Amino acid sequence: MNYIVDFITKNATDKLTTFEKVKMIIRLVRQNRVLIIEDGLSPEEEAELIKQTMNVIDFENFIGLEFFNWNRNSSDSRRFFKRTTLSGDKYTVVAPSAAVQIIENSQELLSIKFSS
Repeated sequence: MNYIVDFITKNATDKLTTFEKVKMIIRLVRQNRVLIIEDGLSPEEEAELIKQTMNVIDFENFIGLEFFNWNRNSSDSRRFFKRTTLSGDKYTVVAPSAAVQIIENSQELLSIKFSS
């Protein structure tokens, strides 16, 4: 199976309500997309994402999603992101459950293994 990685900027999500953001995330993840969301999700958004995901689980087509936060505070790693459109210090990664395995999650490195 192929996965597409989408980087979603803070500008794209700022105008959305919690409900709209969660629905967008679930819709995209069900399309085998791995999302990297700039500025991450709030605790309320995370709770709503879990709740809404439980409502749409289909054991034949969609077994759920995984999400995890990555907070960066290192000035060295910040330089790379300033050269791209992403400039925040917190990111949330959301992916189909069957697609990812976290290898390392630290301030300096987020390492993800994709499975097919």
